[in-house]
Amino acid sequence: MPDITLVFPKSDFLIRSNVFPPLGIMYLSAYLQANGLNVQCLDMGIGHTPDMAESDTIGISITTPQRHEAFALAEYYQEQGRKTIAGGPHATHMVDECKMNGFHHVLRGHSGRQLIGLLTHDFGVLSGEFPDRDALPIKEYRYEIDGEPATPIMTSWGCPYHCSFCGKIDDGFQMQSAERTIDEIEHVHRKYGYEAFMIFDDVFVASKKRLTKIVNKIGGKYLFRCFARSNLLDDKTCELLKKLGVVEVGIGIESGSNDVLERSMKGTTRALNTRAVERLHNHGIRVKALLIVGLPGETNETIVETADWIEEAQPDDVDISIFQPMPGSKIFADPAKWGIKFAYNGQPSWYKGTPGQYEANIETEELTGKEIVQWRDMLEMEYKPKELLK
Repeated sequence: MPDITLVFPKSDFLIRSNVFPPLGIMYLSAYLQANGLNVQCLDMGIGHTPDMAESDTIGISITTPQRHEAFALAEYYQEQGRKTIAGGPHATHMVDECKMNGFHHVLRGHSGRQLIGLLTHDFGVLSGEFPDRDALPIKEYRYEIDGEPATPIMTSWGCPYHCSFCGKIDDGFQMQSAERTIDEIEHVHRKYGYEAFMIFDDVFVASKKRLTKIVNKIGGKYLFRCFARSNLLDDKTCELLKKLGVVEVGIGIESGSNDVLERSMKGTTRALNTRAVERLHNHGIRVKALLIVGLPGETNETIVETADWIEEAQPDDVDISIFQPMPGSKIFADPAKWGIKFAYNGQPSWYKGTPGQYEANIETEELTGKEIVQWRDMLEMEYKPKELLK
């Protein structure tokens, strides 16, 4: 029998929940096994069910939009007399809520060593294993980059920036070495056959020196998609991304309004965002602009500015989300200070979901939740390429 079953809850608010394997519990699995424990992993998003858990100890990784599903799982396992442990971003910031909803233990922050301590009364040995990609049937996940089956990797953790809407686990930021990144990519290619990779780092391009080393070793060998901040996308970085094999970059643009960007502490400007799109296009790299409707200071006029920015910059794709204050963020801690009315009352709180089914539980000083949803839907219908609209 496994010493612990690690569970990733369903994300029913998404169009598809079998896009990416949950790297978080796969890292935990590798770490626990390196310390002598037997681990089972379940992902409810690919059809696993609660009764498949074989262990008497259940660890559930929770993001805020998944919390109700996670609480239902905790209640189910608690009724069976099993020990339940909460971890992940939501557990880090909402300890009391998790304890009130069926969890015996709540782990904050990066929970690997804490988990070892609970299971063995010894904090174990830190190790550098790759994620345990054998823990789940990764070929059942469906994501492609330019028609090529792709799988996710992480090469850094955390973010050194301080956007007011971000609910980070902590303020730490750590990059793995270029050598380890290359080794992991080559390992996944050899073992699983992948030739395309989604790099999930918030700031993959934070170090030009590291990026150069990666490019010099494997540039042009694989296809990549990644995220980046516009203030880091100078010409040299864009050139390196092209040489690496990056075909698309997702940029957190958030808004076309300088006022909204400033109030959100984003550290970018409309002009900077436009230049980043231009530079990527100049190097033949597609751009997906990630936008949020309903941030502090949002008005009818600022949303028109966002529409104007899309027409000006001409990104290849857009992703239009509704702002949802996340636990751990500055706005969640004091919404009134930021001009946001927000009810954390169990209503749907996803920020990305199925078109036509969005809801907003926030208001800005000038926009109601209903108006925010209407603007989101309008922007998507107007500017998202019709072949990508689902």
